[in-house]
Amino acid sequence: VGQCNLLQVCSEYVIDFTFSASKTMSSKHRLTRSFRTVSALLYVANAIVSGFFVARLRYLDILVGCLTAVMSLMMLFVAIEAPTVVILRLENSKFGEGLFTFRGRYMVDLLISLFLFAMGVWGIIMAILTLVLILGIRFLGVKQPDAFNEIFRQSNVDSQADTSYALDGEMGS
Repeated sequence: VGQCNLLQVCSEYVIDFTFSASKTMSSKHRLTRSFRTVSALLYVANAIVSGFFVARLRYLDILVGCLTAVMSLMMLFVAIEAPTVVILRLENSKFGEGLFTFRGRYMVDLLISLFLFAMGVWGIIMAILTLVLILGIRFLGVKQPDAFNEIFRQSNVDSQADTSYALDGEMGS
């Protein structure tokens, strides 16, 4: 009863996105919902491509495909912030809390892309789309900082770096 189906969660998320994108929703919310939806669809597609790669049944193909599929599913959960059990588990782990920041997501997406480049034509296509998504989100951060901050949390490293730069700048004056 308490378990949920991944496909059901994704479809409810996409349906919720399409019906909630009304005129009353601000452009920032529409933009963040759009990026979250595109991210979710991309991670599902990455996991599917990884599954086909695993089906080749060679040791390294199985290893790389499984790692990529697990990372893609983990990032899918982070992107849609569901299921709650997994999100709470990730938030409470030292590794997992970094996944909610831009730096953490960028690193995992880059690793997923590198593995996808080894997976034939479809892997290369998905790797390029994943890299385009990373660049698109970075572009969003430059053009719409409020929307960027809604998608990502600020890491402790980022906040410490901002403080140290401010202090260095003040000391030099």
